Amino acid sequence: MNPTPKDLGYYFPAEFSPHIATWLSWPHKEASWPGKIHTIYPYYSKFIKELIKGERVRINVSDETMKTFAMNCLQQHESGPGGSEFYFHPTNDAWCRDHGPAFLINPAAAQRRLSWTGIIMRGAINIRHLISTM
Repeated sequence: MNPTPKDLGYYFPAEFSPHIATWLSWPHKEASWPGKIHTIYPYYSKFIKELIKGERVRINVSDETMKTFAMNCLQQHESGPGGSEFYFHPTNDAWCRDHGPAFLINPAAAQRRLSWTGIIMRGAINIRHLISTM
């Protein structure tokens, strides 16, 4: 039997643990914001503006068009894109905690990458396969 990440000394850090950047995904799914998706952009931009004051913000966008739209929103709401980095990772929704990268920490280990595939079901992850690429 292969050891689990926990067996190898890895743990999932708390949200408040020191980190290099916060990952977000630009909101785009109308069904998540029925009839009001455009009303959230000023607040989302202000949220990013506050985050940028203390850390990098990495934003997933589906393509160049979404990136341009996001950058324009940030500039329009005086957030500016400075301090944020954009990545082309198409998503099905804005909730990065449900689909975005998850990092496991083991201070005693050399850098390793763990990845898995799973299905998101109502906010909980159903991990089908754990794939260790160590």
